[in-house]
Amino acid sequence: MKLLPILAAALCVAAMPVLAQSRDQLLPSYSIDERKVFILAGPMGESTMGEMLFPITADYESAAVIGGGYQQFVLEVPENFKIGDELGAVIRLGEEETTGELWAGIVGRYDGFVLGDFRVAPSLTFGLSTVTDTMGVEAKREAADELSGDLVFYLSPEISIAHTDHPEVEVFWRLHHRSPAWNTLGGGTANATTIGLRYQF
Repeated sequence: MKLLPILAAALCVAAMPVLAQSRDQLLPSYSIDERKVFILAGPMGESTMGEMLFPITADYESAAVIGGGYQQFVLEVPENFKIGDELGAVIRLGEEETTGELWAGIVGRYDGFVLGDFRVAPSLTFGLSTVTDTMGVEAKREAADELSGDLVFYLSPEISIAHTDHPEVEVFWRLHHRSPAWNTLGGGTANATTIGLRYQF
């Protein structure tokens, strides 16, 4: 009789790896590691963010952005919704001056839409943006706000398209937006509509 508890404990220990494996098969794995690099370019706009969501009818200034960035997705909760971080930089080329911008933020992306041979993925990046100097329409808005535009929020809605046979390569449209969010952080607002190319490695 004294052997029964020992045998029961031995059986439980022996069964633990099997039970753990079954549990891991039932529960989804939330941790992922997807790394992407991208380049983008496009004109800067005079219009508001809402107006810039319709790039064909938006008004533009004589300036453009060109640059790139890096993304790393680390979580997938739920399936096809991925969360990661983003770091990017652009040169802002104007008629009278050239400035630089650096941003960092959190990006959320949904990979669940497949239309025929193509995957369409909307995403949104939110974080902080800093510039070497404001310029153009942005500088005028900064002066009107009477607050510095050196450090403001970054917000970037995006839509990307990739062929299902080559999901590692995608093209995207992105609204490149930096704003103080109603003067919550600094002043001045800048927008650019951009086209880009991204590669997952």
